[in-house]
Amino acid sequence: MPNTTTADLYAAFPAFYDNSLIGAIADVARWTVSDSDKMPINMRNLMAGGPIWGAHEISDQCLVTLDEMTSFLPNAANNAFYLRAQTDGFVVLDIEPSCPPEVAAALLGIPSLYSELSMSGNGYHLALPLPANFWDFPIASTKRVLRHEHGWYEILLDHWVTFTRSEIPDDRRPVQDFTPGAWEALYASLAKDAVEAPTTGFDMSSERPDVPNIEKILELMTRRPLEKTLDDFRGDSSRYEFSTLGVLYNRLRPILVAMRDVAPDAVYDDGVQAWLVYEAASQLLPPRDKHEEMRNGLPLLLNAAVALVARRLGDKADEEARNTSER
Repeated sequence: MPNTTTADLYAAFPAFYDNSLIGAIADVARWTVSDSDKMPINMRNLMAGGPIWGAHEISDQCLVTLDEMTSFLPNAANNAFYLRAQTDGFVVLDIEPSCPPEVAAALLGIPSLYSELSMSGNGYHLALPLPANFWDFPIASTKRVLRHEHGWYEILLDHWVTFTRSEIPDDRRPVQDFTPGAWEALYASLAKDAVEAPTTGFDMSSERPDVPNIEKILELMTRRPLEKTLDDFRGDSSRYEFSTLGVLYNRLRPILVAMRDVAPDAVYDDGVQAWLVYEAASQLLPPRDKHEEMRNGLPLLLNAAVALVARRLGDKADEEARNTSER
């Protein structure tokens, strides 16, 4: 669409831009565009006149709101969004082209908040609310992706979603009655097999390591109050705390980049990052008796911070393999 305006764009994809779920996350600064290799780009750098770089962190240092995105790049081939299910309140069911038609038809029968064709045109994306049994599977809730054993579909929890905005043709939408509880059953079928992420890659102990400039780093991490309160999570302390750990990890990343100028030889490895997130969380979160409990030989909050950092780092080889597959 040459010389496309924002109005033209909205008119071309009304099912996307008029969707209430998309509207609810439009002001969240986690939007960009994926290039032809499915790499989400650093939109801030591009808007500043710089070259095309990959988005190296999930924050407004690289990413923008949907309005900023469409105003600057109305000809974008897609709208990529970094989904955080626990914060955003929904997941995306990614149905692969390899999924048998009868299975895909059953999945498409689950009422969705938004649906579209995937990039290949032969798969589907369904945005679904958090299932009612989401918190019945605490290990699964820490995962980035839950995958079907044959790779037919996967549930994205903490992951990039490349929205194509392409509507599913009416003749490919199933005509069938939805079975109540089917979404929860589907989620349970994948979530029950989730295993706790190993911590062997972290040099962790219950003794705090020597961290260069720790006081300054923690001061920067905790300077701003938390935007969300326990009430935002309906009194669920576990959800609130895990969300807080994620917020603090996001704050930590640019701080460590800045620290390279102050202490170029300092090493802030994965274990140190987990400790910093834990220390900052301990300062901001109200204490609970449960925090005295131990998990994997570590205080509960520290173990949760380790799990979060491990999840955010992810398995690079697995991610690269996934990005080369057809959507």
